[in-house]
Amino acid sequence: MLNDRSQLLFKNLMGLYLNEGKPIGSTTLAKCPEVGLSSATVRNVMADLEQMGLIHAPHTSAGRIPTDKGYRFFVDSMLTYQPLSQQGEARIREELSLTLSQDALMSSASQMLSGITGMASLVLMPNREQGILRHIDFVALGGTRVLVVLVFNEQDVQNRIIELDAPVTADELIKVANFLNEQCVGMGLIRAKQSLIERMNQIRSTTNEFMLSVIEATDTALTEQIEQQIPFLVSGQSNLLNYQELAETDKLKSLFHAFEQHSDMLGILDKSMNAQGVQIFIGHECGNKVYQDCSIVSTAYEVEGEVLGVLGVVGPSRMNYEKVVPKVDVMAKILGSLLKK
Repeated sequence: MLNDRSQLLFKNLMGLYLNEGKPIGSTTLAKCPEVGLSSATVRNVMADLEQMGLIHAPHTSAGRIPTDKGYRFFVDSMLTYQPLSQQGEARIREELSLTLSQDALMSSASQMLSGITGMASLVLMPNREQGILRHIDFVALGGTRVLVVLVFNEQDVQNRIIELDAPVTADELIKVANFLNEQCVGMGLIRAKQSLIERMNQIRSTTNEFMLSVIEATDTALTEQIEQQIPFLVSGQSNLLNYQELAETDKLKSLFHAFEQHSDMLGILDKSMNAQGVQIFIGHECGNKVYQDCSIVSTAYEVEGEVLGVLGVVGPSRMNYEKVVPKVDVMAKILGSLLKK
């Protein structure tokens, strides 16, 4: 994608920005010992990098910072990870092994992960019962009121009454029920919810308000069921105060609210459960605009090949991936080994 000179400049720009958190100008880059180019040449290369969508100017006459696409290229193509020391790994294992119960172990792992990374940690607890969506139905209650009926596993039922803007016929309700059953039934709850959101986004511009209202109510009921079945731990939220790009009051409020609701986060962690190794989600890849300027680093933990859950961290996109990724990976491996015992 880049020639040697462009790669060299981009890597140096990333290194400076990750360390300093400030836009990087051509003069600053030209002074790097590895670069050895004039400021004019550096400006030309930076213009090429900007045209490729790897960097951008946050405001007029500023230096440049990486875009989400730039972070992705850097993470996928340029990183050399720094493994955790044997002493550091032994210290984690020793401290976690002191806990007696599974819940205590998970809580300790969450707190320790936030401590060693300096970020907010996320732990999706072992799923004690894999929920499966079996059936969706709707019952007209008269006027504009409709009962949403969701059947999980074999006998679990959740009902939710919604109020529509206009009366609806039984035929319309059957049509929506058939559509949703075709799209989601038979899936695990998290995957069913993700599928529901995808379909809703696809049909938003072509369907009526009634259908969207019904689908959104179904999505809410699914979220409630997921949160009941899959405990979700968040630790170290206050660590995010240490990062200038996340420390604005409104930004932090939105992030903390998203942690509490965690429906979007469950979709991200579900992807990690079905993937090999550590996964990195950057900016818009996290699925919600509240995570703009953030990255999520996560991986599954398992016992004897069976995936039990996921752990990870949320921090600024300007995080030290070289150190964070190995720490998340080691924590997952240690946690799996201790759960086996």
